[in-house]
Amino acid sequence: MKRNTILSLLLCAALLLTGCGAGKTEPAASPAPTAAPETDAEATAAPETGAEATAAPVTPDVNAQTQAIADTLMAVRETFDPAAVICTVDGYEVTWGMYYYFLAGDLEEMAYYTGALPGNFDEPLSDELSYGEYFKNSALAQCKYYAVAQTRAAALGAGTTPEQEQAIAEYWDRVVEDNGGQEAVEQALRESCLDKETFLTFLRSNDALTNIMAMTYGLAGEKLTDQQVAEWAAEKGYARTKHILYYFYDDQGQPLDEAGKAAQLARAEATLAELQALAGDPAALEARFDAVMAADSGDPGAEAFPEGYTFPAHTMYEVFEEAAFALEEYGLSEIVESQSGYHIILRLPLLPEGHTLDQNANTGAYMTLRESAANDLFSTELAGWIRDAQVVWTPGFEDLDLNELFSADK
Repeated sequence: MKRNTILSLLLCAALLLTGCGAGKTEPAASPAPTAAPETDAEATAAPETGAEATAAPVTPDVNAQTQAIADTLMAVRETFDPAAVICTVDGYEVTWGMYYYFLAGDLEEMAYYTGALPGNFDEPLSDELSYGEYFKNSALAQCKYYAVAQTRAAALGAGTTPEQEQAIAEYWDRVVEDNGGQEAVEQALRESCLDKETFLTFLRSNDALTNIMAMTYGLAGEKLTDQQVAEWAAEKGYARTKHILYYFYDDQGQPLDEAGKAAQLARAEATLAELQALAGDPAALEARFDAVMAADSGDPGAEAFPEGYTFPAHTMYEVFEEAAFALEEYGLSEIVESQSGYHIILRLPLLPEGHTLDQNANTGAYMTLRESAANDLFSTELAGWIRDAQVVWTPGFEDLDLNELFSADK
């Protein structure tokens, strides 16, 4: 079961604030995109019946079962007025419509992979949580994300600007025009347990968070000093390395035989001996290393990372990382063998403006160390706001019984 196509177009503008993340990347290949980090301090493990527990989803055809699930979700949404305030988060009013949108979204995700909604929400998901507690906590945490964006922006004077409001209005008008008119779009929202005002709140909240980050750290970390970037990088365990790779594959991508590997090892040994002779002169060592790397290295990612690879611990494959982190600045490794080939590694000082393996979660672009620092620092701060936000429930909603809400006679 998947949400309406029109809604998918709408929500493409409601992405979370840019984040960064670094996956485990073999330095011999171009790094792959990674997901944004969790900024939600209350996030819990997904149910074992979810996406991580199965190799392939249940085929989402339009059948009686799928329609029954959709009908159930819609019927439960109508249990309360979508505009009813169910709680406040730091004084911000959270409506039933917003809360249920996230609750229904998580349940819909589970149903997509399992073909059914939970039969009993009191069943344990883990030693600490039942299914019902998990889904309610998740919905509340997502509401808190958008609520604290509003409250913090108001406190800091970082709410949406007139230009941002105009852009939001123009975007809405464009989607309405492209998708059959306002009634069709609002119907698509209703079918996904959402409404226009809640959706616009999501857009405003994301703009507000962007504004707060710009005010505090700078969108690219420009308000951080070099010393702050260096301290953050040291705390997170970042390193910068260049490496020369004598590849275990030929120009056609075919693996070398043992004789071919032996020839590569001989080349690596000759290069290492030449570089070791320059070990007392960092400038000369790096210059010669760069020349050999440009002419002789088989690393396909070198062109994209001319400054070398900047990464935190637990990013590269273990054998490469162990050798890299054992070096001092301008230290030269012995020959390191990985599944890709023979490496010679040079560790270098970190550069605040140097590009890392961390990627912008929205664009996929590799971020500078300064940008990574700003994103991580702001994400940590945002997680703290979410964690510490004060929730005051409207009577009757704090102990919502999902078994009763989703009872068979609904």
